[in-house]
Amino acid sequence: MGMKVLLGICYILFFIFVPLYDKAYWPEPSKKSLSCKMIAATAFVGIGVLGMFITNNSSQYANLMIVGLLLGWLGDLLMHIPHPPGKPRMSVVYIGASGFLVGHIFYVTAFVKSTATLTENYKFFSLPEFIAFAVIFIAFALTLEPVFKFKYENKFMKVTLHLYSVFLIVMLIKACVFAVTYYKSGAENGIWAMIILLVGAVFFFVSDLTLGLRLIGGAKGNKTIKTVSLYAYFIAQLLLATSILFIKA
Repeated sequence: MGMKVLLGICYILFFIFVPLYDKAYWPEPSKKSLSCKMIAATAFVGIGVLGMFITNNSSQYANLMIVGLLLGWLGDLLMHIPHPPGKPRMSVVYIGASGFLVGHIFYVTAFVKSTATLTENYKFFSLPEFIAFAVIFIAFALTLEPVFKFKYENKFMKVTLHLYSVFLIVMLIKACVFAVTYYKSGAENGIWAMIILLVGAVFFFVSDLTLGLRLIGGAKGNKTIKTVSLYAYFIAQLLLATSILFIKA
């Protein structure tokens, strides 16, 4: 009972401090925005951890997702915290971004391993997945990038961000494939697990996409884009953490 109360408190704190973070974060980061952000981030990690204990979920999916959530928390801190004296700000930001990337890798690993557990003769990429990847990537290359006139500082940055885009599309597809696979397996609460994962995956994709618009798409000073990116990210993390309450794979 006590853990369920704590779980409820985590949800309440999340829904209080995400809007406060959004308000405090404009126009520039501050100590107040950092505090609000980390309370919200601690809340989604707490939801994941408490979900494991409440449901006695020690599955590979739950363990991998918890690592991803913790790396997300670390990335949130380092991307926002004031830089240490004598060190360039970007050095801290790059470490934080690396934390996010590794966290994404753990998420993808959770989706892939869990799908493989539930699927006979599992193949990493099926034909429908390849088609979905091609459609999304081509749509991005032919429409979004030219429309927003992405500006890259150098070729290395362009290649890196394109590779990151590839990874994000793979994450979206793998999350959707696992969501449907888990539902089809007949698992308890399968419909809720599928909905939570599908929505969470889409919000994560939107979050990273809008972040790209802010960084290289000329939308850095756009309050609407900033707010969409912020809410999409936190809702995605919340839903991925919540999925631990429903998925054992």
